[in-house]
Amino acid sequence: MTQLEVAYRRLLLCYPRSFRRERGLEVVTTLMDAAEPGRTKPTRTEAFNLILSGLRWRFRLPGGPWYQTAAVVVALFVGLAASAAASEAVWRASPTTPADSVVEAIGRSVTTSTPVQGPYPSANYVGCDRADTNESCESLVPAGADPVLTHTWLAYRVPGAEVNAWVDGVRERFTADGWQLGRTVYSMSDQAVDTYPEQTIFWAAKGDLVVRVSGDPTEKYASSGNPNVVIAVHGQAPALVTPAAVVGLLIGIGAGWMFAGWALRAFQRHTAAGRIAMLVAGAPGLVIAALAEVAALVLAYYFATALGWSHQDSRIPYLVLSFVGVVTAAGGISLLLCGAIAAAAPRVPTSATASEDEVTA
Repeated sequence: MTQLEVAYRRLLLCYPRSFRRERGLEVVTTLMDAAEPGRTKPTRTEAFNLILSGLRWRFRLPGGPWYQTAAVVVALFVGLAASAAASEAVWRASPTTPADSVVEAIGRSVTTSTPVQGPYPSANYVGCDRADTNESCESLVPAGADPVLTHTWLAYRVPGAEVNAWVDGVRERFTADGWQLGRTVYSMSDQAVDTYPEQTIFWAAKGDLVVRVSGDPTEKYASSGNPNVVIAVHGQAPALVTPAAVVGLLIGIGAGWMFAGWALRAFQRHTAAGRIAMLVAGAPGLVIAALAEVAALVLAYYFATALGWSHQDSRIPYLVLSFVGVVTAAGGISLLLCGAIAAAAPRVPTSATASEDEVTA
């Protein structure tokens, strides 16, 4: 085997295995016959054409709307899975929950009061977060700050009549320490937050940290002796989460499309028994995948248009797929089982030329 032939065969790896098996020798022979004597490598034009044509073969689908619909569903599902994996890897590599010592130090720096509870971690804010509540809260967050749901909090007990003054004093200390502040919204005022109108709230940001100070000046908590003022601290949402999610989505869509195209081409060439087996195995996965995709699209549209996009919102694929993880896993297993049947089930022999006539770009 000459050096030129080896180079041609390497370029043919861009094509599906079925094509290489059925027409690879023919293509290599044709190219070798057309090559000038003594040439040791393909021309740039030949290499480009072989790579482009090979990728087109890999991304081709059988004709028909049902095939195309199935391919889109599979590609998006794999894209969501890849996006979830990539964004979650970045998210977990950059924890947003600060150490207890950091939270305690912030508390000591802004008030002489002693916390009666905390520091305790929490998975979400009940009210007023740009990525989780109503639009009236968004205006409270300092420009450039990207609050997240996970945080660590300290709770204090302050007489109800003194809460607003206490919050104002804490705000002055944050200002003196160089924090960037959002406006304060006072309890039961015309600008009070819809979710919890009895809360007096402001946000502060400095470096990678974001703080929410909230207090209830009513006697709702103070009369019962429960803490009625909270200082909650967390890190900024990692900025790399969004590009990781996008890159994962695009790579996953490409891989999913190739997988779907291969399985659907195999489906066309299977015997009736093989096709039935693939349908039975893959139908549940297609339904689950379609439902997950609709949920992700609805959530993405809602956050982007109603609440303001946050880097943590790029975790939507992970949140959707992990919401009912068992169901998601069942959908993935269903599609993989369908692929296994596509690879193993007996096929009706056809030539690559016939296959080419049956597919569209």
